[in-house]
Amino acid sequence: MKVKNTDTPIWDRRRPRTLFSGLMTCGSCGGGFAKVNKHSFGCSTARNKGKSFCENMAMISQAELERLVLGALQDNLMDEAALAVFCEEYAKERNRLQAVAASNRGSVEKELAQTRKDHAKLVDAIIAGVPADQVKDRMLALDARRIELEGQLISDPAPSPLRIHPKMAETYREKIGALIARLQEPDSMPEAKDALRGLIDRIVLSPTAPDGKLSIHLEGALAALLRLGSGGKSNQGPGSESQAFEYNEELVLVAGVGFEPTTFRL
Repeated sequence: MKVKNTDTPIWDRRRPRTLFSGLMTCGSCGGGFAKVNKHSFGCSTARNKGKSFCENMAMISQAELERLVLGALQDNLMDEAALAVFCEEYAKERNRLQAVAASNRGSVEKELAQTRKDHAKLVDAIIAGVPADQVKDRMLALDARRIELEGQLISDPAPSPLRIHPKMAETYREKIGALIARLQEPDSMPEAKDALRGLIDRIVLSPTAPDGKLSIHLEGALAALLRLGSGGKSNQGPGSESQAFEYNEELVLVAGVGFEPTTFRL
């Protein structure tokens, strides 16, 4: 099915019109940035509601915006220094969470030991001559609780050491370069666009004095950046496992909740 009088499939109308449509934000008023002419973006609020709402009338061409943002994605959002800082902060947060988990695990292990001990006492009682039917229900209850507690320990294993892949930043840059190259291939362009968009939380465009040009503040989606750097796909694609960290799911959880987005100012 296609849009009337076009060769465009109807589902393509849901795709962003440009590579970074919907991700751009005005640094002055917080409104959206959209096409103001064929080639350039500008603040929608300033143009639709007037300068009393926003005075940011600066524009940036689509070509320049995409050049700068793609360059930042490839060269600045995953350099070794930034990764080292993140790993240090991540380790601190991970240790804090592990301390909480260790406390909970200790309680479960203590109860499990007592449950096994109580069960063993009942077995000894039967051996000593106590009729089995008198302790049967209690033994079944202890057995069920033992299985439940053992399941908790299996599903929440003891934390392991943090392991950072030494080539994480290099892998990230290689994958970004490959995605950018695929933007030129018609068959793979839509998927490449989605993957690149998935690495960005937002792009903040603010006027700079006195020339009135726009500065670009790029906020990267930290979990997606790290997933890609570890050899997986960005969060817009199918899920894939990561080998950069011992527990990638935990990493994504911590990165998504405990840390600010990775940022870079152009």
